[in-house]
Amino acid sequence: MRTAVLAAVEFFRTMRAVMPRAAGILLLVLAPTALRAQVGSIQEFPNAYGKPQGIVAGPDGNLWVAEADRSRIAQVSPAGILLQEIDLPDGSSPLAITVGPDGNLWFTEAGSFKIGKLSPLGTLIGEYSLGGAPESVAAGPDGSLWFTEPAANKIGKMDTSGSLLGEFPVRTAGSKPRGITAGPCGDNHLYFTEQIGRIGRIDLSGSVTELANTGLASNLGGITRGPAGDCNLYVVDRGQDCVVRMAMNGQFIVMFLAVGSNPVGIVSGPDGNLWFTETGLNRIGHMSPSSDLPFASAVPSPSTSPEGIAVGPDGNIWFTESVGNRVGRVLTGVSLPPTPTPTPPPGVTVLPRHATPAPRPFRTP
Repeated sequence: MRTAVLAAVEFFRTMRAVMPRAAGILLLVLAPTALRAQVGSIQEFPNAYGKPQGIVAGPDGNLWVAEADRSRIAQVSPAGILLQEIDLPDGSSPLAITVGPDGNLWFTEAGSFKIGKLSPLGTLIGEYSLGGAPESVAAGPDGSLWFTEPAANKIGKMDTSGSLLGEFPVRTAGSKPRGITAGPCGDNHLYFTEQIGRIGRIDLSGSVTELANTGLASNLGGITRGPAGDCNLYVVDRGQDCVVRMAMNGQFIVMFLAVGSNPVGIVSGPDGNLWFTETGLNRIGHMSPSSDLPFASAVPSPSTSPEGIAVGPDGNIWFTESVGNRVGRVLTGVSLPPTPTPTPPPGVTVLPRHATPAPRPFRTP
């Protein structure tokens, strides 16, 4: 017994002597492991929204969210704090939102058949009428805004002054175009999904070509360009519970997800993975563009119906909960550089902000 006690004492003496060095080694070993353990972790924020749909990282370093039921656009900080909500006319029903070529925020108003423009400060600049109800919107390589009109079966084009430049019919009747994105790798086209199971391309003059047919069982939704260096398009198919990878020539392969996943939104993450909302299983999934082995994290609150998804200014993935009326964040393990301070226009002088003077001590008589 005495021998065991002496051995224990000697052990703790030895550990105390080497502890400073061992602690440093332990931190080096555990830090990457702890970081990996956090990837995929989900945090929800308690603010209540009115059926949040589209979400985007703004040029101001905040998140901007379209609230369909309340006809509002919300500004949310990277800490999940609701900064302000901008009221739109009743019945506007904003769905999608993006950053335009002019640095303003552009959003679709499905209820009022309009496209709206908002400054990064939250000032409503204008609302511009269309021939049909718009759903998705994206900035094109020509400096215009391009949008889908499902009921009218058209792709629309608008300049940054709000002038409607054209509404171009999709060749297949009743195709219901949904998602839209600019092409990858310098391609000078826009690509869009058709709910009936086709992926189309439109050039800058408005000429439409349907490239791929994913089948009658499809129900195509969100579309995104691949991560940096990947010149493919990626589409979620909620009808067949899969992600479709399509080359620009129309050739495609299918990567299946869990049955019942019902994916709606998709985005390329800064970590090189594809991230998507699984509305049917209440999860956020991710996979490598070359892998058919998806991973998923369950949203902590039940039955929230995650839909919109975007890369946040913090390098994490942000999503909207259309039924849970919240926004959430998924950790990617990637940190993006801070948003640069905007450069003032030529001829505009910005005076430096003076520091608040320190309080002077109170002097008693």
